[in-house]
Amino acid sequence: MIDPKESISVRRQSNLVNISRSSFYYKPIGESTENLKIMRLMDEYYIKHPTAGVIRMQDFLFTLGIIANHKRVRRLLRLMGALAIYPKRNLSKLGKAKYIRPYLLKNLEIDHPNHVWEIDISAPGNDLLSNERSPPFLNRQLKYCPTMQGKYSGRGLCSFILC
Repeated sequence: MIDPKESISVRRQSNLVNISRSSFYYKPIGESTENLKIMRLMDEYYIKHPTAGVIRMQDFLFTLGIIANHKRVRRLLRLMGALAIYPKRNLSKLGKAKYIRPYLLKNLEIDHPNHVWEIDISAPGNDLLSNERSPPFLNRQLKYCPTMQGKYSGRGLCSFILC
């Protein structure tokens, strides 16, 4: 980009390229040998203990006799790209499901015992109300109790309403 051997001055070239002259003259130093040694030790420890964060890594270095500030440890970990593995926020929230099944008993007033039954048979993908693929105990219930209405609510959960 900028060539000091050109006939145009470095000041004019840096103005044309729209960068400051100090960035042209700047030479990066790199990490010190002490920091490289600390990074190697932290990397070995991180491979064995991927849940170790900044504070535990600082304690590990202290046991080795290396006194390192938490800010230094954090900077070196970021430079290495090492992130502690831990449970993130909102794990109980539902992911991006293609279809969220509605609550089937929302507008139903349950006013007497045995009005609503619910069975979890943990058979995802089965259509519980088709006679060919229903479990045998469910076929017997549907056969002997014609007033029973079944509704499949997904992931093996089936609600039955006795009318």
